[in-house]
Amino acid sequence: MTAEDQAEQNPGGEAQSSTSWVLVIAFWAYVTIPLAWGVYETLGGVTALFTG
Repeated sequence: MTAEDQAEQNPGGEAQSSTSWVLVIAFWAYVTIPLAWGVYETLGGVTALFTG
């Protein structure tokens, strides 16, 4: 293993890649955006229920 290979590894010993971070962000967005939309719609319905 070269010095460059060792520099690219995290303390856990697994090499980090930018592709894995892009996938993590993409999957978080895939889950968070619909969840946020659902919460927004739910709160809008609750507001209409209690105010009108």
